[in-house]
Amino acid sequence: MTRASQPDHDHDPDRRRLLRRAATVAVTTAGAGVAATVGLPGTARAAPGDQLTMGTTNDAGAATTTLSLGYAGLTLRNTAGAPLRLVPGEKVYPQVLDSPTGTVAVDPSGDLFVQAGPPGNGVNSWVWTSEWATTSVPVRPTRVLDSRDPDLRRTIVSGASTLDPTGRLTPGNPIVLSLDHLVHDGYALKGNVTVVGMTGPGFLTAWGSGTRPTASTVNWSAAGQILSNFLFAELGTLGGYRSVLTVQVSAPTHVIVDLTSLLVGHPSQVVAGSGGAAPAAPAAPPADPAPRPADPAPAAAAPGEPIVIGLPNSPGVTTVTSAAPDGAATLALRNATGATLELTRGDSHQLSDIDVGAVAVDAGGLSVGNGSSVGYPAHTAFSTANATMLVPVPPTRILDTRSAAGRARLLEGAGRIDARGRVLAETLLIVHLRDIVEYGDGMLGNITVADTTQGGFATVWGTGSLPTASTINWWAAGQLLSNGVITQLGGYETVGGDYHPDVVGIYLQKSAAAVILDVTGLLVHHPESAVINTPTSVRTAAGSDGRRARARAIRQAAERGGRAVRADA
Repeated sequence: MTRASQPDHDHDPDRRRLLRRAATVAVTTAGAGVAATVGLPGTARAAPGDQLTMGTTNDAGAATTTLSLGYAGLTLRNTAGAPLRLVPGEKVYPQVLDSPTGTVAVDPSGDLFVQAGPPGNGVNSWVWTSEWATTSVPVRPTRVLDSRDPDLRRTIVSGASTLDPTGRLTPGNPIVLSLDHLVHDGYALKGNVTVVGMTGPGFLTAWGSGTRPTASTVNWSAAGQILSNFLFAELGTLGGYRSVLTVQVSAPTHVIVDLTSLLVGHPSQVVAGSGGAAPAAPAAPPADPAPRPADPAPAAAAPGEPIVIGLPNSPGVTTVTSAAPDGAATLALRNATGATLELTRGDSHQLSDIDVGAVAVDAGGLSVGNGSSVGYPAHTAFSTANATMLVPVPPTRILDTRSAAGRARLLEGAGRIDARGRVLAETLLIVHLRDIVEYGDGMLGNITVADTTQGGFATVWGTGSLPTASTINWWAAGQLLSNGVITQLGGYETVGGDYHPDVVGIYLQKSAAAVILDVTGLLVHHPESAVINTPTSVRTAAGSDGRRARARAIRQAAERGGRAVRADA
């Protein structure tokens, strides 16, 4: 079920922050769904050493039942429902974090855990789902606001009465635009914002909903200018409207907003006709890992013999077929304290050997066969082991060199700022994103320069030596200009030997200028790394050992170590 088709009670403003909602409901309903299939506790029909009795509850206790299946794998067929159900484990953490490569389990939050990586060097990962992952869907460039045109002011659902007679926005009066006709419960938008016809210097802030943040999206220094800037903004809610954008200005001006992309949990949330998702380039199939040592235990069952609980079994192709209504005879695997299912690659197993629908685990993560004998025969699922996602955050100012408070995040460069708050030319600034992200991969935001002394430029980057590229340019003294920025995040070691992850570097050349940097989005392996969106009370609440164990595993997998930011050539 996609988010677009969920009932109204699932609409929750906190969903914008990508906090996990309804986790308790997910666990409760999952447990209820399998109760009819696997029976109640204490009704085991087979113990270790006994035969597996199909259609009844079987309990292996602490023993492991192994199926050695060669190339063909275990085939579960149920024409009326799900062939396999992984029952959420109540106490899978931390045991599952040390499980063998190929382990697949569902945790208490309903997330699919996969132990990826080569044998002996596993990587904890969670498969992306539309419950918490995001994807960017490009759309046809669409003008959603032009305050000069009454027809293009129809998206305003709050604040229209505060416009002046020509349609200009007025200082301190926010307007709210609804994008519900373009997207169902969107996370964020990408596009372009333009100001024109301003009466004096000022700035514009665009955000989702709620109180105006202390950040700016576009700035201007005089009347009569026409300026544009890239816009990435979280979407919010207002009353019955589920995807809104709020805009406020500090001086009268006309505003134009153009939409080019939407950030959603699933492409189906984008209204038909607004655009489609760009296909991802296939990844090259990874090399086979080192052969797995053979299991010394003798096979307890051969082809034609019953499967025996708690012992290795080699039945060739084992097929479970059911046509029961509503999937009532689905095979359910339950393990309350650890791994539910382990998928192991054979010594000479190739991805081309797996059929359509076959599920396997390789070094890159979970793969699903597509039946092709050439090219890329399997689709690799995105997970926290192999991909990063874009997570919108409330616009947050992380640097403003014009004040002491605005310089609080600087690890380097504070000593090269003059009395007017201007960074001297040929200066490296290192800004730390603590309490915003933990082991993130990148950030989106907005950079502004003010009070320039002459023409110059600045570069924003996250790793390695100073690039031969610029992020924002200016051509004269006294300018005030903004530009969108997307950059990697890196690590930085101070002269005192302290290492800090999640930093961004800014280098000014040829001119001094005041520098302002706002963050509006983060590239992370899992939304829980965007800690600004998750209250501390949620992350540290009593009884959340599983949540903390998972967060530690995500951070460990994401840590980059030597990816340092340097200004040397």
